[in-house]
Order: sequence, then structure tokens, then C-alpha cells
Amino acid sequence: MLASDGLPYSGEEYICVALTTSDLSANVEVGDAWITGQHPEKRSYCSPWVVATVKHDDIANPQGRVTAAFTDRVRADCIEFVSD
Repeated sequence: MLASDGLPYSGEEYICVALTTSDLSANVEVGDAWITGQHPEKRSYCSPWVVATVKHDDIANPQGRVTAAFTDRVRADCIEFVSD
């Protein structure tokens, strides 16, 4: 999630990017940025151009947590895609 406390409806809605196992050139590999949830046999990537708003009650089976530094990188990449 790319959400922060400054967004409208904080804690009720989140801005999210796609998590995938596809190694596309513009994807960002999660690698060692996992805090929890890493699959031992698969690599995970975020697609910073696939952005959605998700309501808190719609979140089921979270796949894990990543570091704040990784979130910051994906956020910066997302901003570049949106602003171009």
C-alpha cells in the first residue's frame, strides 16, 4: 500500500499497487525488502503503474509487508508514471 495518514479516509481506504510474479522490465523486485510474507520459491515484483484504491473491508489474506524504503521507491516510480 502506498497510503499515508494524510490521505482522505485514512484507515478506511488505501492506495495500492499490483504485486505480481511477472518479471517485466518496469516492475520493481521486492527481493530483500520483505518484512513478512516472502514466498520461498517465487520472486515478487510490484507494478508501480497498476494503481487502485482499496477499501479496508475488502482486504482479505494480505500477502505480507515490505520495508518503508521499498514503499518509498515504488511511490516515486508511481509518481513518475502518473506525471508523464
